[in-house]
Amino acid sequence: MAPVHTQFGTFTGSSHPYRKTRKAKHNPLKRLAYLFFKLMISPVIWVSGLLYLFYSQWPEALSNVLSLQAVANVHTITAFAMMVFIIGHVYMTTLGHTLFSHIKPMVTGYDTVDQPGKKSCRANSTP
Repeated sequence: MAPVHTQFGTFTGSSHPYRKTRKAKHNPLKRLAYLFFKLMISPVIWVSGLLYLFYSQWPEALSNVLSLQAVANVHTITAFAMMVFIIGHVYMTTLGHTLFSHIKPMVTGYDTVDQPGKKSCRANSTP
């Protein structure tokens, strides 16, 4: 059901297959995407950026193993991956019920959480 919602349901207004709770605000795919971002993209861009920045101070042993072109390519590819991640998130903030419905919880710190069998309640968005 989730792939169908991702492909078509977002644009047709169908209900989302995952329900937010007070303990779990992100669905499993979002959690994996954030984990990949934190464990892969961020460290690689930092390490490649520092290697790129201090190229003139590389020790001889490192210069024989890595080329400046390889470091530049890795840094550029990672920067594009980060930009795709950021642009995708900026776009997804506009997919709520209203244009700013996903931005409001970021500013106020509160979001509505659907609870089965109960009225929607406001939840503090901090863990």
